Amino acid sequence: MQRSRRFAVCAVTGLLTVGGITAGMSVAHANVAGFCDASGAKATCTDTQTMAAPTSVTVGVTASPNQSATVTWTASCTLSGQTAKTSGGADSQTPVTDAITLPFTNPDQCTVSATVTLPASVSGAQLSVAMTYTTAATATPSASASSSPPPAAYHPFKGYAGKCLDDAGNSFADRTKIQIWKCNPSDQAQYWMYSGGELIHGGMCVNDQRSGGNGSKVILYTCNGAANEIWTHLANGELKLKANGGKYCLDDPAYSTRNGTQLIVYTCHDSANQRWYQP
Repeated sequence: MQRSRRFAVCAVTGLLTVGGITAGMSVAHANVAGFCDASGAKATCTDTQTMAAPTSVTVGVTASPNQSATVTWTASCTLSGQTAKTSGGADSQTPVTDAITLPFTNPDQCTVSATVTLPASVSGAQLSVAMTYTTAATATPSASASSSPPPAAYHPFKGYAGKCLDDAGNSFADRTKIQIWKCNPSDQAQYWMYSGGELIHGGMCVNDQRSGGNGSKVILYTCNGAANEIWTHLANGELKLKANGGKYCLDDPAYSTRNGTQLIVYTCHDSANQRWYQP
């Protein structure tokens, strides 16, 4: 016998603009984008919002009773006439707040859609979803998905055998590999800034892909302040990653000297292939 169940979907759309911003302020402004609610077994709620100049977007999910919820999202943003999209999702125990990864660091506008679904097993569940975002006091477009100006000066990170930290192809796309290459002051792929624990190239950050840990590939990714892109530069030259309990360091695998070798994170052990210096 098939058991009947209630199924609810709530969709909200709207256009939000940023106002009341005082010139010269540097703090971020938090805004509520929208809400939606649903109830019943496999309750589903979709919230779609268009936001002007967001610097971050989050989706908060609460359920009664607390349970696992499936969150999927897409973000379509524009910056200086360019358009790029990102998407993602996860299964998380409520209550939970998920950060949306935007395709640009400081987009002109984004349309974000998040869908949250509860499992079918809880027939009397209540679901609530809230989307919030922050804006900078003065929005300055930077990092695009395809091109971005490099930092103003050559600040290389030199590693084993004098090879340099290098953004493959000088690309500014998410998941571009971070590699070693022969040092060259004319190569903009080796222009780096170390600020606030982040290794930044053209507004994008060096990232341990999915916080993978030992042997995980290192990539370029949209800066979001996550633990898998925060590095502590120690006196011995190690760049120690905050994620996974601070056990892993930026590592040139197998002491490679081959141009194009993708870097990894590996258990810190104060070896020559984990030492990085800025001349």
